[in-house]
Amino acid sequence: MTRRTDGVRFYTPRDPEFIKPGSPEWLKVITPSKVAAILGEPDDPVSRYESPFRLWHRMTGRVEPEEPKDAFRMGHRVEPLADGLYRDDRPGWLLSPGEVQAHVDPEKFGFPAIATLDRRGVCGSSRRVVEFKLARNLTDLDVWGDDLKGELPDDYHAQVIALMLFTGWTRIPGELLAVGPYLQHRIYTVDYDRNFAAWIIQKCRRFYESLSSDTPPALDNTTATYECLRALHPEIDRGVNAIVPADEAREFAAARKRLDAAAETFAYHKNVILQRMEQAQYAVVDQGEGAEPIRIAERRSQGTNKKPAFYPVKSVGPADLPIPA
Repeated sequence: MTRRTDGVRFYTPRDPEFIKPGSPEWLKVITPSKVAAILGEPDDPVSRYESPFRLWHRMTGRVEPEEPKDAFRMGHRVEPLADGLYRDDRPGWLLSPGEVQAHVDPEKFGFPAIATLDRRGVCGSSRRVVEFKLARNLTDLDVWGDDLKGELPDDYHAQVIALMLFTGWTRIPGELLAVGPYLQHRIYTVDYDRNFAAWIIQKCRRFYESLSSDTPPALDNTTATYECLRALHPEIDRGVNAIVPADEAREFAAARKRLDAAAETFAYHKNVILQRMEQAQYAVVDQGEGAEPIRIAERRSQGTNKKPAFYPVKSVGPADLPIPA
């Protein structure tokens, strides 16, 4: 069944117009899952998984699209569980039985866009975006914050705002339900931000226009860009030299030296924290009376007859910690 609002048509997987995520047709348009990568700058990435550089090369057909991963399959398998948890927590809202897809007229924002929602929330005449995510293991959970108490990651926040923007459902906050590795869950509520949405439109329009040129986005320091560069040149011309400018070579050598020094410094401070912990499971920083301590590291069991491993909490940085008096 097709419904239409201002410049947007809605479809379900039963409709022939529904475009399967990951398909060649899907790859050619702007989608909320691509927005976080598009927003990234060389010194300020937004997406944890994709870079503007690699996304540009994928959308222009210069490198192969991403292969299906077990994480994607697991995400789809957990959707029925997340659906039931959401219905339990939000009894006043009805959910669509499956995905709903919004096709945005290219003239609306200046680029073609498709938004695939995990569920459409309905309460009377109100509509809302509902997304599901899975934290598969404790490493994933570190990104969300301890026991799903942290802030919504920036890339998922951008994705929910983009879903609201593309569907036009901006009056009611969008929601994202995250399921943790021990089946605990939390609903994150995202208020629509007009200024942020305007920035998304501007960045996506420029990025989409760049797809018609031969100039990719600037290089950055992400793993995604590194993997893209390797994919662009899979062969080796034996015996051939590439001439590197002396200034680039010096910066490369200096960066390698700094990396070695940083690894040594971190190893020392890791030992300091581990000595403080002794047999404790968590290392925390006290914030004073009435405030919850900040967890910075954890010792985890590795199984029978194995010594516990040390894991820093990656989501905590120096700015999150109190300054000593």
